[in-house]
Amino acid sequence: MKVTVLGVSGGYVRAWGANASLLLEHEGTAIVIDMGSGVLSQLEKASSLDKVSAVILTHAHHDHVSDASVAVFGRLISHQLKRPVGILPFYGPKDDVLSSTLTMKDVSEYRVISEETGLSVGPFTITFHKTVHPVECYAVKAEAGGRSVFYTSDTSLSASLQKAASGTDLLFAECSILSKYGPGVRMGHMDTHECVAFVREANAKMARMIHLPCYGDIGELEKESGVPAARIGETFIL
Repeated sequence: MKVTVLGVSGGYVRAWGANASLLLEHEGTAIVIDMGSGVLSQLEKASSLDKVSAVILTHAHHDHVSDASVAVFGRLISHQLKRPVGILPFYGPKDDVLSSTLTMKDVSEYRVISEETGLSVGPFTITFHKTVHPVECYAVKAEAGGRSVFYTSDTSLSASLQKAASGTDLLFAECSILSKYGPGVRMGHMDTHECVAFVREANAKMARMIHLPCYGDIGELEKESGVPAARIGETFIL
């Protein structure tokens, strides 16, 4: 399985950046997890929207979905140019606005997920785990070729998510706040101390911080947590 980091920012992006997003590829199938601001531009550097088999949207906050509606028109253009693309499925929590915006006849459709959803896309098996966040939000575990990736999306520190992420090959844990600005739980996120507690308990083989603040020095974030921050364009072969 190949994993490419398309974006790392939470809330608001740094210059030339993109909101937190991952591209997963295995045996000709490509999946994008979250599609906030700047993600499509990074996707075109790493691959192509035409090659994407499915898009997973973990929740309806704009920093996770703002490029999704643009993707619909990107695929519409591909259809108009008679490129060999099928209908693009978006998977996300029940949300009437997303469903309406991301559904276009013969181009795209929106499919609702929950914790009970067991999803298969090509060689990928995907499960969803509810996070601790002000809106309905799901962490994503993707498995293919005997390897696994876990993406927390937005969440406060959660024992149930730590258990779900336990032993994965690659963990992306959100770290939205330096601890000097107060605990992340106030805003449904994790600060540096909470992020490192999550990573330590999950005991993944490899971990990266993601959904990073748009301010300050990322090096300070890494120094305080001891966990490397994900970088745009970073690629992992599992």
